[in-house]
Amino acid sequence: MPTAILRIFTPRTILVDVAILIAIYFIPAFSHIAPFPLYLLDPMRIFMLAGFVLSRQNTNAYLLALTIPLFSSLVTGHPPFFKAILISIELSVNIAFFLQLLSNTKLNVPFALFSSIIASKLVYYALKFGFISLGLIEGDLITTNLLMQLVSAIFITMIFSLIWIKFNNRLLK
Repeated sequence: MPTAILRIFTPRTILVDVAILIAIYFIPAFSHIAPFPLYLLDPMRIFMLAGFVLSRQNTNAYLLALTIPLFSSLVTGHPPFFKAILISIELSVNIAFFLQLLSNTKLNVPFALFSSIIASKLVYYALKFGFISLGLIEGDLITTNLLMQLVSAIFITMIFSLIWIKFNNRLLK
């Protein structure tokens, strides 16, 4: 195995990824017993970002972004396959834009993360419009209230910014 691959797939990274995929497997079951729809919390984005923060591997973040929705679609049937593709692209754009903003600008983590979430949602809706137009998926363009999506984006930004700062401070000590 090439050394670059061995650096990406450390035992810690593999453990984090397996834990995330197991959690994704149980999300539909938890959704049925939760007092509110869990999808409003954007769990796939949360798991992708958690995997990135815990592994600190850019390549692993992209792997999670691409595979979490597809894994969920194949194992649980939700989301439907073409919507899973859209979500995979959205999450990949999220992490790509976040990493670009962090490395190429002087933006702080919260602003970079929030901007990357908004940018990924814009890409998602542009592609979703195309998928609806092509008949690959059915339904309305916007199915989740935009205000709720904004609240979710702010919540995710706040939580992961705090985790990011705490994690970086721990690494510096």
